[in-house]
Formats: sequence, C-alpha cells, structure tokens
Amino acid sequence: MVNEKNLLRILPTLGFDHFDYVLPSSHLGGIAVLWCNNTIHTSVLYKQQRAINMLLYDPTCIQTFIVSGIYARAQSQLKDQFWAHLKELSYVINSPCCLIGDFNELETYNEKRWGQLPTSHRFTRLNNFLSAIKAESIKVNGCLFMWKKWIHTHLVHERLDRAIARSDWG
Repeated sequence: MVNEKNLLRILPTLGFDHFDYVLPSSHLGGIAVLWCNNTIHTSVLYKQQRAINMLLYDPTCIQTFIVSGIYARAQSQLKDQFWAHLKELSYVINSPCCLIGDFNELETYNEKRWGQLPTSHRFTRLNNFLSAIKAESIKVNGCLFMWKKWIHTHLVHERLDRAIARSDWG
C-alpha cells in the first residue's frame, strides 16, 4: 500500500533531487513527478487530485514550458468534465505545453490488444481534445502497452499512458 511515509522513503532514492506528489485515494491512483534542478528549474504551479501542473525553465534555450502530470478519470460518466477542464486550461496557457500520464483513453484501434473491440466512442474524447488544443501524442519508443488486465480468458493490453504535446512544444 502506498502511503505518504512509504512514498517519502522511496522517492529520494530514485536519483532526483526534487519531487512532488498527490497520494492515491481509494481506487484513485496517485501522481508523482520527479526532477533534477541542476538541468532545469521547476516550480509546482497547481496541484489537484488528478493533476500536478508545473512551470519549467530551461536555461540552455531560455524558454519556459508547462508540464502537467495527469491521472484521468476511468469512470465514463465523469470523463467529459475532466476533458473540458483540460481543454479550458490549455486555452489560458500561453507557454509551450506537454501533458504526461494516464489518460484512460485510446487514440486508435491499434492501442488495444485482445478482448472486446472498442467502439468508436472510445476514441472520441481524446481525439476531440487533441484537435481542439492543436496537439498530438508523442511517439512511443519501447513498450506501447502499459496497462494490462485479465478479462475473462484474455490478457487485455491497452495504451492508456501517453505524453501529449501541443504544436507549440517544438
């Protein structure tokens, strides 16, 4: 079980000199962000149960960025509100922006293996969001499927984790 005491014991051993987190709550997973201030300067702007929003300054290119660690809702009836909030947030951010985390959505059919075929509705929220904020999922190197679960007799794999970069990310 992850609790604050265990997290504060583990995070400093991972080789980063700074970190912040949102603890898991009930069935809701937590978020942890880790960074080294010797290469990039970072400040946490705003934390909430489903996101940690950070301002990054890169002294090598003299540029500021917004990076958000995301844990999206899994319950279908609550997803629209979450995506609307992310869209509104993106509209007021005028620095290059990247969102990283578990979005609990698929972008294409090839992001699911085995199990029941997803309906086209399963792609609507993420693709509408990407279009609205002029963004795209960053290409994956390595393992595409980070989520897996036994459903009936099949081990189902899905790509729910991703990094999304707006067109201004560069």
